Amino acid sequence: MKELHTRTIWGFLFATVLTGAIMLGAYSFGLLFLVISVFALREFYALCRAAGYSPQLYPGLFLGLLLFVLSFFIAKHLITYNSYLYVLPLIYALPVYELFRKKKNPLTNLGLTVFGIFYVSIPFALLNFLPFNEIEGAFDYHYELLISLFLFVWASDSGAYIFGVRFGRHRLFERISPKKSWEGLLGGIFTALLIAWILTFIFKEYSFSILAIMAIIVTLAGTLGDLVESMIKRSIGVKDSGRFMPGHGGLLDRFDSILLASPVIYFVFQFFL
Repeated sequence: MKELHTRTIWGFLFATVLTGAIMLGAYSFGLLFLVISVFALREFYALCRAAGYSPQLYPGLFLGLLLFVLSFFIAKHLITYNSYLYVLPLIYALPVYELFRKKKNPLTNLGLTVFGIFYVSIPFALLNFLPFNEIEGAFDYHYELLISLFLFVWASDSGAYIFGVRFGRHRLFERISPKKSWEGLLGGIFTALLIAWILTFIFKEYSFSILAIMAIIVTLAGTLGDLVESMIKRSIGVKDSGRFMPGHGGLLDRFDSILLASPVIYFVFQFFL
């Protein structure tokens, strides 16, 4: 009971800080998520070290930070997409840097360094493109879709847990996560759709069809993101990715759904909606 109480309090504080920073403005959102993305990548590299490998910590963190900053200003239309070209020399410098480290498993170290950037940094960087969009001819910061993304993640997680405990009979991916069920997944979709319907009365500029599509995508991609992170932790033999928040584990545990949902949402909104 005490653990549940601690988890609830810290979960509420976490959600409050997150939504508050998003609603406060573009730079408060950017600063908070820049910090989160860097520390989440650092947490991933710590997991790799726990598994006996040596990813390039500081070059990886710098690349992750640079990608987020560039994406923020590109999404804000202050610089162009060509700015991403500045990242290329740094990427090709990684194998040269590995020459001088004299670590075991150099190829694996390189692979994990780059994978961490793709797995953690790029999804956080792509979040920048969600709030900067054009509405009624004006291009500015609009937090509604970003808030909706996190509400859908939290709603689907809660719905999956409630429906899974009550009705779960058929395992979704027992090898990786024995407690997840198909009934829980459907419950998560239902709960996210319910939140989408409620949000149509708050964010009137977005139709239910847009929010419903987003809710379903976030639930499905978020579930896969959760499973991928569970697979990584299981392969290393750890329960939590870190100790970021009492009762909730590490940053990767808190944002595992976002790591897959963000790229999928970016792709869908860029090319289909």
